[in-house]
Amino acid sequence: MRRREFLGALGGLTAAWPVAARAQQPGKVVRIGFFGPALTASATIAPYQAFLAQLREFGLYEGQNIAVEYRNVDDPRGAFVAAADLMRSRPDLIVAAGPEVALQAVVGASLAVPIVVIAINYEPIGRGYVATLARPGGNITGVVSRQLELAQKRAALGWR
Repeated sequence: MRRREFLGALGGLTAAWPVAARAQQPGKVVRIGFFGPALTASATIAPYQAFLAQLREFGLYEGQNIAVEYRNVDDPRGAFVAAADLMRSRPDLIVAAGPEVALQAVVGASLAVPIVVIAINYEPIGRGYVATLARPGGNITGVVSRQLELAQKRAALGWR
């Protein structure tokens, strides 16, 4: 009987060992590539800081379980070169914020990485990037901000 108990305990220990070893290893760091306008004005800094704050609310902290690589659409080398540079960092997810060139550049650089678009003043559905926002298909999803239409309405109402 003792031999069976010993072999059973040894077998259970052997089966549990890989699980315990994995639990002690640090978790994977998720790499997020953020491609958008230069972080030089409060109009671009504030939304980016809000993005990072929202990630923290979900328990995602830079330097702990996420790494955010920011690249500038307005890079002097060109948006497509900057997007290719971003792809060399091997992101798990890309956020393409701002003008259409941000999305064009990351789509051209990646076909497999999921892309979250924050479209400003263009329509990704009308341009053929996604089928619908509810069911985009492919690797692109996101939100649309129509500031141009809002600016036109404000001008018509005499607002500044």
